[in-house]
Amino acid sequence: MEGTDIRWDNEKNTLYVTFAGRIDSLTTQGLDRKISFALEGHVNPSCVVDAEKLGYISSAGIRILIGLAGQCRDMKIVGVSMDVYDIFSMTGLTNLVSVERRIRKIRQPVPGMLLSREKEADIYRDTEDLVIKIFHPEISLEEVQRRWKLSNVATSHGIPSPIAFEVVSCNGSYGIIYEKMHGRTLDELWRERPDDMEDEIRLFSELMTRMHHCQIREQELPDIAERTLREIERTKILAEDEKRFMKHLIGSLGRKDIFVCGNLRLNNVLLQDGRLMILDLTRAGRGNPVLDLQFTASAMCEDGHAAFWKRLFARYAGKLAPERRYILESALDPGIRPWWK
Repeated sequence: MEGTDIRWDNEKNTLYVTFAGRIDSLTTQGLDRKISFALEGHVNPSCVVDAEKLGYISSAGIRILIGLAGQCRDMKIVGVSMDVYDIFSMTGLTNLVSVERRIRKIRQPVPGMLLSREKEADIYRDTEDLVIKIFHPEISLEEVQRRWKLSNVATSHGIPSPIAFEVVSCNGSYGIIYEKMHGRTLDELWRERPDDMEDEIRLFSELMTRMHHCQIREQELPDIAERTLREIERTKILAEDEKRFMKHLIGSLGRKDIFVCGNLRLNNVLLQDGRLMILDLTRAGRGNPVLDLQFTASAMCEDGHAAFWKRLFARYAGKLAPERRYILESALDPGIRPWWK
């Protein structure tokens, strides 16, 4: 059946719209009036558009969605096919509202395809160029989709990390299909040749500098300072003086919307074909890059890589005026333990 179904939920203050078949100039006739009527009298409503059965949408349908987004506090479109997602992406709708692709079901990969086991997921070879990361059942769909989005935000801004193609479901669990990585982590290389890492330190410094000049929109990534404050209130790892230090650091920093990785430890950075790749972006957010330096100092020193951190910071801050470098170095405390481990 083709057309549109509109349903209002008073309890959730949310408008539910279901699209099916083709949405074009014929099927959208009068739809603006129906939507306005459904929203009439409601303050700051939300909207969920179900596009699972949508096969095609024209520019007329796109205009309906843009108008709907302008009338709602927040809006998301779910169950979108690859073809329809491409239309949304080309028209810029994915920059305006949250768009979730339809989740494809896959079979459980055979044991012989297993590449590695991680704390939260198993990684299987899919093809010569792709891998499937299947998360354990306790990892929710929302969390998997969040990680997929993080990867796509990083890719769109040129942050080198594995490209995430789609979210899939598998026997009650969810996963992400990534491009296949090869190479070695900096942790492995450091263990082999700690005195011969100048090229890697240079690449690392260039990577951090590039990230710390990358402007991020508010809707793309969460505020990392706010998240950090919540984390340090809950953690039992940090002593009270460490918590005070972090609160003071955050309070002293100016607000910035810069890409912050949040977990630049050596086992999270891969050297592949002469360039560095960040393997995991779970902690990524937006904020002041000084926080990223603190996170990095904490993680590297905790991991036994204090010598790498000192050489990395020297190169990273090497172009700063001496007084600015001193202020920056004084603001950091590598002894603060990484509470997020």
